[in-house]
Amino acid sequence: MARQALTRPGDNYDRGYMNNLVSEVEYRDGQSFKKGERIEIDGGDQSELVLISPDGTKYKLSVDNSGNLSTTSVT
Repeated sequence: MARQALTRPGDNYDRGYMNNLVSEVEYRDGQSFKKGERIEIDGGDQSELVLISPDGTKYKLSVDNSGNLSTTSVT
């Protein structure tokens, strides 16, 4: 997921801007993982779990219908 900057405020207080800002922060917070939270990835939304080895090599983790895990090197 690409990071996007929040819209910068104007010079004066604007209630509409603040309401939109709070809504945007709440929405983006809901898209992040929290410590202790269960994470389920089904691949239907193009999400991938990529692990990084100590030498910096990246591996995508996959599972088949029998529960067998496999990795594929990715860049």
